[in-house]
Amino acid sequence: MNRRRGPRMGIDYGSVRIGVAVTDPEGRVVFPKTQIKVGKYGEHIDELADIADELNPIEIAIGYPRHLKGAAGRSAKAARKLAHELKQVLPRPRICLVDERMTTNQAHARLAAQGIDNRARQDKIDQLAAAIILETSISFEEQTGELPGETVSRGQS
Repeated sequence: MNRRRGPRMGIDYGSVRIGVAVTDPEGRVVFPKTQIKVGKYGEHIDELADIADELNPIEIAIGYPRHLKGAAGRSAKAARKLAHELKQVLPRPRICLVDERMTTNQAHARLAAQGIDNRARQDKIDQLAAAIILETSISFEEQTGELPGETVSRGQS
């Protein structure tokens, strides 16, 4: 299977902020897009759905933060919950959970290499982590010919 063409969206979920990255229409180049504040009443789901409606992605890759030994903790369960909430409002694009171990560390390292100090990184770190998640999922598909991550289905929990 060749790599599928089409726009994609990446999400780095956090309990306070959600980083979002997108690709160009062909799905070749990844761009950090924005960060969204997690809303008490689920407003972040509407904001993510609005971005998806604008982009019309073929796939949404959500970072699934397993522990280094592979176990799924509280953050992973929260990412899975977000994936299912999004699937309820966005039935068309494939939504998948992609292993994101160490992406935030990679994002910090990239920003440090660019000379951006810690305080200035806070506005960029989540969207850059989302970009790394998206890059990882696209690279996996290119290298293996398989769909990246674990597909999330409606009604699944």
